[in-house]
Amino acid sequence: MSLSTALSLLLLAIVSFGGMTACNSSVQSQSDVPIVVKNNPNAPAREAKVGSLAPEFELAKLDGTKVSLDDFAGKPAVLVFWTAWCPSCKEEAPHINQLAAEFQDKGVRVLGINIGEGLARVNEGIKDFNIKYDVVRDADTQVAKNYKVVGTPTVVFLDKKGIVRYFGNELPKDYAARLDTYAGEN
Repeated sequence: MSLSTALSLLLLAIVSFGGMTACNSSVQSQSDVPIVVKNNPNAPAREAKVGSLAPEFELAKLDGTKVSLDDFAGKPAVLVFWTAWCPSCKEEAPHINQLAAEFQDKGVRVLGINIGEGLARVNEGIKDFNIKYDVVRDADTQVAKNYKVVGTPTVVFLDKKGIVRYFGNELPKDYAARLDTYAGEN
């Protein structure tokens, strides 16, 4: 086994262990956990923490089309990191579906980011959870690592400027008021 394969498997195990912890407990906001991501040495560092610019990413939807953070420029967004084995993700999915339907006309984009699972398993999860919003695969778990995802689901709200406004393991109870504010900001 190559070193890079071994490191990828170790990272997947670490992310999965963190996910089991949150799936089985009520972990709340992680907004005080900063990370710094440098994708471009000439770009300013980005942190996955409330008040900071969200880390950049580019992932493929199941049909192969690419989605990046730049696709959300000028629009509020909700990122939902999830796994198909997580019962808390399944419980949260109908609420995320409702949010997506309710706020689509207000310009809020919702994106599910599956962490480290194969295509067949992701498709099973989408069907089992009845997910209605766009889903991308973080096959190598790098985006989850960059966002410091601890537990699944992890929900991230971004405003129109790409600034993280919420980071936690469930939808906040006041999500509608928050998203109305982000959608109305200029």
